[in-house]
Amino acid sequence: MGSDDQAVNELARLLDEIDALAPKRSTDGPTPVDLRSTDDAPIEDSMPDEPDDLSDAFQQREEIDADISEAPTFDFVTETAVPLVGVDCGIARLGETENGLVIALRATIATEQNGRSGVTLFRTGPLYLHNLKKDQLLLQMGQHLGKPDFFVELEDPDDDPPVVRRVRSGIANDAHKYGDRFRNWLERLAQRIAVSSIENGVVLFDGALTLRTIDTPSRYLEDLARLASAKGNAIIAISKQSMLQVRGRPLPFCLDDVPGKPCYRLLTGLMKSDEAERILGNIYAIRLSSLGPTFRMDVKPVEGQADAEAINMAFSSSLMRGGYPDILVRAHAHSYFTSPDVLQLQAQASAKYALTPRPEPSLTGIFAPFAGRFK
Repeated sequence: MGSDDQAVNELARLLDEIDALAPKRSTDGPTPVDLRSTDDAPIEDSMPDEPDDLSDAFQQREEIDADISEAPTFDFVTETAVPLVGVDCGIARLGETENGLVIALRATIATEQNGRSGVTLFRTGPLYLHNLKKDQLLLQMGQHLGKPDFFVELEDPDDDPPVVRRVRSGIANDAHKYGDRFRNWLERLAQRIAVSSIENGVVLFDGALTLRTIDTPSRYLEDLARLASAKGNAIIAISKQSMLQVRGRPLPFCLDDVPGKPCYRLLTGLMKSDEAERILGNIYAIRLSSLGPTFRMDVKPVEGQADAEAINMAFSSSLMRGGYPDILVRAHAHSYFTSPDVLQLQAQASAKYALTPRPEPSLTGIFAPFAGRFK
């Protein structure tokens, strides 16, 4: 059995472990569940630093225009096409009960190699994340990411098996955060498979390569980079909706002085040292098409390889769709939950866990005629 097959089988085993902690069908009757549709939220990749007062903010803005505009931009250079991999993951929040959360996950590894395209899909059924099992679930996730006490505090790190004292503050305080820990967990495991699935190519992530975050141990990302480099693969992460600001300027505006031109600009040197050191590699503002938007791009090349070589390899090897790599578009499409998908999974969850759907309350009559979406 190959290493890729072993990794896939290991991932399936980990999902079975999570499902084993779900509540069993109750003999006391069904439990109400509030059903919700899936929701999208931008990845929080910002590293905020507020100025002391408003006058400082205005002064800083004047300096920004000079600094960023004076930083050089680089044109793309055509390179020989190399193998590509794109990774993405999605979550559907199927509903909440009085004592937990029901979700479903999808992760996709899309490949482009030797003129052939392929996809590897990881799709769970409904997963019931019971609050009474929260500490055990988060302990398991930490163990899978190489740091058992990452999400929880342990009584004694040397205990075997470990005994959880409590869940760390801010990790799973609400349903959105709780569910997103699992989405990130599955995506990281899929990324680990992806970085070793090709050789001498480029692995594209959806998101960022920020270290010391609330959802991924730094050591895990550093290990990913070592695994990729051992196979001759550079890692490039592209953030579609970056919330990062560089010296007060939102990243999507960092190429406005060169409109309509495919190019990229190094931002690492314009950032504060404590922010720059939290990136696995370097940060760039990049525009991949003359009509496309500006994205954040984090680049971690192979050891001994220049950033520009990795960037140009990715640019030359990937088809573009609206200024975004097509391989990530395909990974996104296979990780997306359509409305019929969500309805089917909600019905499956109701049958599997003996849950009775409860309609979501409508507030239209209260707020008519304005509703409340754009308040």
